[in-house]
Amino acid sequence: MYQIPMNELSVEVALSGANPVEHFVYLSPHSDRRDGPETMSDYLNSGRRFFPMIASGVARMVNRDEIVWVRYEKLAGADGDSTVVEKLTILELTDGTRIEGIVPIDRPREYCRISDVLNDISECFIRIDDEGDTYYVNKKFIRLVIPR
Repeated sequence: MYQIPMNELSVEVALSGANPVEHFVYLSPHSDRRDGPETMSDYLNSGRRFFPMIASGVARMVNRDEIVWVRYEKLAGADGDSTVVEKLTILELTDGTRIEGIVPIDRPREYCRISDVLNDISECFIRIDDEGDTYYVNKKFIRLVIPR
């Protein structure tokens, strides 16, 4: 059987109404959205409705609409770090959780407001980096945003 080599990444996934659980995701060595390997942003903001993941050795297909957030240890140089603007922001989620950190925005300057990122319908998840972790938060579960 032919297999495509993938890049394994350990992540914590919070599903709606459940405690976060460690999963493994497998990113392609080639992105279909840009040059280079697939990033977490490519993976989560693709056209997929269900994401293949492994938790406790069991393969799962996780519904995108049920993912509240994905978190992993911040990796230097990851996710195509060609950031134009960084916005210090607080995200308050529908369950009351708050995540404070930097939202990196890689867009032309005229479209680099936090509202541009939040209202972009081509991306379901927004990235926010705190001191040690990178989060991808499903916009569907954001109650309010406090730009700093």
